[in-house]
Amino acid sequence: MQYNKPSDASLDAFLTRHFPAAQAAGSLSALRGLSGSSVLVDTPQGQRLVRQRNASLVTRAAFARQYRALRQLPADIAPHVWCREGDWLMLDYLPGEVKTSLPPVPQLAALLYHLHRQPRFGWRITLLPLLQNYWQTSAPQRRTLFWLRRLRALARQGEPRPLRLRPLHMDVHPGNLVWQGDTPRLIDWEYAGDGDVALELAAVWADASVRDALTQHYAQLSGIDASALRSQVRRWQPWVEMLIAGWYEQRFQQTQEQQFIALADEAWSQARAR
Repeated sequence: MQYNKPSDASLDAFLTRHFPAAQAAGSLSALRGLSGSSVLVDTPQGQRLVRQRNASLVTRAAFARQYRALRQLPADIAPHVWCREGDWLMLDYLPGEVKTSLPPVPQLAALLYHLHRQPRFGWRITLLPLLQNYWQTSAPQRRTLFWLRRLRALARQGEPRPLRLRPLHMDVHPGNLVWQGDTPRLIDWEYAGDGDVALELAAVWADASVRDALTQHYAQLSGIDASALRSQVRRWQPWVEMLIAGWYEQRFQQTQEQQFIALADEAWSQARAR
């Protein structure tokens, strides 16, 4: 789909400063599945992706942190980022396949361990303020007694003390993995920060059997006692369940899209089953 020249003067100015030849030649195209202000730019150095911050979903601080995270990550984990200016971010475009399933457990464990061996980002992931924000900004008619009781119980309990504090992606699912040949790389780093490696494992979008196998493989790679790591992952799972359900609730309030109601109801059902 060809990209029409935007009316947003900030994007015009951004492209003029960084890629005037590309803009003049009209070598821009929109990407399916991205926002209308995300464009692919053909340059002599290769294709680059220019993305705009979604002001209703991503704060400026979170956008800046995403840029900082990408700046320090190696190319075999994430796309290289070139610059950030205002609400615009320019990074390498990763051509490849997005599959419907996660990598094999040993490969996924190795990718996460490689990420967790990188230098820390410099900011902590704290879940309780985020969970409280989801409650406060959700649709009032969606706030249930179960949700409130679970939130209060977690607040009294406090977040688990990290086994190992490392840089985390925190949104590992098939749609955020781009395969280039046999090698997957992670995209969409807006939730990244420093946290417990067990939290990352608990947050991977996988069923219980895959998560157990992933935890076992990760323990072998990292030298962490497998039983201690499994116990820590279990401690984080109630937090992750609330995180997922609250995220869907907030997205419904922001977008009014009914699909998020169905997803939230499913997440709450799983939380109640625990």
